[in-house]
Amino acid sequence: MTPQELDSQSSVKIDRWIDVHSPECKEIDGHLHSFTLRCMKIGFEDGFMHTDMLGRIWGRNRETGEYYPFHTEYGYGDNKQLIGYRLSSKAAN
Repeated sequence: MTPQELDSQSSVKIDRWIDVHSPECKEIDGHLHSFTLRCMKIGFEDGFMHTDMLGRIWGRNRETGEYYPFHTEYGYGDNKQLIGYRLSSKAAN
């Protein structure tokens, strides 16, 4: 699927995407960053996580076939955002 098709079929709408290996991601994840990386690794090894052409990480529900973005919530109240994880273009190629 193209990135546009993935975005349109997903019920989860991401506010912005960040590189999973970036200092910003480590700051957002805090002490859970190694857990995020481990979940990503397991997802790729088990074949239910994939990247699109932009390096964004998507999981696939095996029962419904729907793709969903690998993401986290960040912030509080009106400032809460959904942050999607992506691989850097260097890692994705």
